[in-house]
Amino acid sequence: MLARVAAVAAISLVPTAVAVAPAQAYYSCSVSVPSKVSITSPYREITARFSSGCLSYAETASWDVVHPTQGIEDFIWFEGESTYTMDWYDWTPLGRYKVRADGAYDYEWDEMSQNSTTMTVKLGSRTALKGSRSGSTVTLKATATRYSPNHERYRAWSGARASLQKKACSSCSWSTVKSATTNRYGEVTMRSSAPGARYWRVVTADSSTTWGRASGHTKR
Repeated sequence: MLARVAAVAAISLVPTAVAVAPAQAYYSCSVSVPSKVSITSPYREITARFSSGCLSYAETASWDVVHPTQGIEDFIWFEGESTYTMDWYDWTPLGRYKVRADGAYDYEWDEMSQNSTTMTVKLGSRTALKGSRSGSTVTLKATATRYSPNHERYRAWSGARASLQKKACSSCSWSTVKSATTNRYGEVTMRSSAPGARYWRVVTADSSTTWGRASGHTKR
């Protein structure tokens, strides 16, 4: 009898394996989208990518794509693939969209945590540059255009804020020399003095509806 009690006591002291649930991070399902989206044609695709937590544990998940004044414009669905593609048209409102969590569930249909994120949609632009030198005076003429949904092509970007920048060497940092505003034709001309050759470019600033763009550089 004493031997049996001792055996039972010994067994009770043997460590047993305990199933440990994965860390909470594994039970989250997240989506990522481009933070900046440029509209440059009548149609484009926007790709959303899902986290490893979605791929490993989620049965299904969804997010609403919400415009600040127009409400829900699209959805993102997870159903086992690593990416999801949204069809985006140039007539869709511009603005800062919230990608809002709308529910995620694992294989046991237990709720998973989700992230929310944002993406900003604006018109794309281009900046072309021509330069010339006369003595120590360098003249730079830039032409800014931006995509027009009404015309389905690039048109003159009037009223764009443009900055003339220069640097002394190819590996040097750009510094702003002066700024000006484009005319009705999207053109702006700026002059600067430089005793020797410099690298020059013009950069348009972001506006509420349009992403700015740096021109290629010219050496004068």
